[in-house]
Order: sequence, then structure tokens, then C-alpha cells
Amino acid sequence: MGIENIREAVISEARKEAEHIVESTKSHFASLMSKKKKEIASDFDRLYKTRSSAIADEFNRKLIRFKGIAGKQILERRNNLLNNLFEKAKEQILGLSPEKYGLFITGLIEKAAGTSGGLLRIHMEEKDIFMEVLSHINKMRGPDTYIFIDESNPLTEKGGFVFIGKDYEVEQTLGLLLRDLRQEMLPEIAKELFSVQS
Repeated sequence: MGIENIREAVISEARKEAEHIVESTKSHFASLMSKKKKEIASDFDRLYKTRSSAIADEFNRKLIRFKGIAGKQILERRNNLLNNLFEKAKEQILGLSPEKYGLFITGLIEKAAGTSGGLLRIHMEEKDIFMEVLSHINKMRGPDTYIFIDESNPLTEKGGFVFIGKDYEVEQTLGLLLRDLRQEMLPEIAKELFSVQS
């Protein structure tokens, strides 16, 4: 009986120890599983954020590049449109009747010369119109404030003139006037023609 009791006691103790080991192993396994799940979730979140960020960065780079290309194309089209508009304006002014062109030129000469005399550099194909205009302007001036045509130094392009006074020069060529007008009007034209409606 004594050995049987010892045997029962040893088996009982072994069972308790085995149960304790199993419980400890289960607890350790559950803790390890929870830790690994958190690590995997954290790795997944980090990987997701990294890849999402990489995709967003790539999208933004492509969007910026696309906007740059589109902006450049819009700018080129706008400039072509404006160039065409101002070229047509130049053609219309040069196509005015001699009387209307003369009136246009008269205003420019009076503004540029003021009460001073001087010389006008012009394109020689427009000499007749300028001679007519100057004959009217010089009628209202004294001999020391007459304006004459400088035939020795003609302009290479039709449209407008360069006034050479005693102490100053004023360019009133059609090309310069239209460039100045374009620069002055460009913000307003761009706003009207090319603003994006939201």
C-alpha cells in the first residue's frame, strides 16, 4: 500500500506539473501569438502607409508634370492667339484709309513732339501720308518748332515713326505701341480669356 500511495502521489504531482506546464505553455503561446499579431499588424500598417505614400507621391509627381505640360500648352496657345490678335490689329491699322491713318498719326506726333520741333524717322512708303499730316501740323507752328521727315535714316517697317527732338527721342512705331498695349492689357485679357471656372 505504501508504494501504491507513493505512486499515486508521484502521478498526481506529475499531472499537476504537466497541467502547470500546459497552462504556462498556453499562456506563453497566447502572449506570443498576441505579440506576433501586433507585429504583423504594425508591419502591415507600415507597409500600407509606405506603399500608399509612394503611390500618392507618384500620383502627385505625375499630376504636377501633367499640370506643367498642360500649362505650357495653354501658355503657347494663349501667346499664339494674342500674337494673331495683335498682328490682325496691326494689319487693320495699316489698312486704314490714308485719311484715317493720317488722323491716327497726327495724334501720335502731337503727343510725342509737344511744342518742340524735330525730325521724324518713317518708312518711306508712308512718306506721302506723313507729308500731308506734317503740312497741317506745321501750319500751326512757328519755324523753330517745325517737324520734318528724316529721309536719311528711314525705318525698315511700316507703321508709326520715331520722333527726334533736340534733347530726346520718342519711338511711336506701331510695333512698339502694340507691344506696350499688349503688356498693359495682358493680365486683363488673360483673366477674361483663360480663367478657369471652378
